[in-house]
Amino acid sequence: MTRVVPLHKDQHANLKVKDATDFSIIQNEHIIPLVVHEFVGACTDMPIIFVKDVNTGHFQVVAMLGLKPKENLLLQDGKWQSVYVPSIIKHTPFRLIPTADNSEQLMLGIDEDSALCGEGEALYGDDQSESDYLVKRKEAVIDFFEKSQVTGGFITIIRQLDLLVERTVGVTIGEDRVNLNGLYVIDEDKLMALPEDKFMDLKKRGFLPAIYAHMISINQIGRLAKIKTELQG
Repeated sequence: MTRVVPLHKDQHANLKVKDATDFSIIQNEHIIPLVVHEFVGACTDMPIIFVKDVNTGHFQVVAMLGLKPKENLLLQDGKWQSVYVPSIIKHTPFRLIPTADNSEQLMLGIDEDSALCGEGEALYGDDQSESDYLVKRKEAVIDFFEKSQVTGGFITIIRQLDLLVERTVGVTIGEDRVNLNGLYVIDEDKLMALPEDKFMDLKKRGFLPAIYAHMISINQIGRLAKIKTELQG
């Protein structure tokens, strides 16, 4: 459970935050959001796929941490089993949230129930000015939000070019064969068949490395299956 509230100098004047990574927030998550800037770093550690909201039809790009809901195979006994740590985890316990007066205007919020709150770095000085630590953390959260906007634009372009296709991926877990449905990936044949001007536009936008990283990452589904097989003994 989380309790994210607006960060305010009066209410949180004496609050301190540990400068650490809290993996407990994803212990029951099998997918977490990624931004396009993370694809190259994450592709050799975890599958990067697109998922579709059946209610809205909107797509989101995520890293797979498990093969079924509430299963995180990359977090064992509280220890992260991969090299790459997705940015959204690093920003805990801070988050941008809508203001009370305008849902389109954002402000910095904090999860008061986070295990990282209580000791560590001060957020405000004696004069209630923001500490250098808070300024740095706020800048990082804002940067992540801006990259999320770029990622939304990336998804829009990929969809406009009709590059996304739904795939069923079969994996072997022990002696069982399991099919994973509802996975959307960029189709390499469609990518290579693009008109030259469309392909060059992707290159100019800097999206090609991310696209290739996504394609490479699909092989990591096999890694998740291997981990699950080993855990089942």
